[in-house]
Amino acid sequence: MKRVLMIGVLPLLSACVAELSPEAQLVRQVSIHSVSDCRFLGPVSGSESWGMGTTQDAESALNKLRNKVAALGGNAFVQTNSSTRGDGTVIQGDAYFCR
Repeated sequence: MKRVLMIGVLPLLSACVAELSPEAQLVRQVSIHSVSDCRFLGPVSGSESWGMGTTQDAESALNKLRNKVAALGGNAFVQTNSSTRGDGTVIQGDAYFCR
């Protein structure tokens, strides 16, 4: 019985991390020193509090941030702040389009 329960629960656990859009898969994190020739698109953030732990929350928050960068037409971001607590993770950054 426990084995059947675990098989049913595992897909739910993996669904806790936000998926990346195809465009967001190309978004990269860069340093503030490498964006001098890039176009600033605006601030972005991602947050998560429903993961199975701080690692999944951080991964999901980062995926949400990358999705927002891609939605703005960007391909890079500079992380400006992050906060992880027992109740979730928030990651903030600036979106850029770099050639």
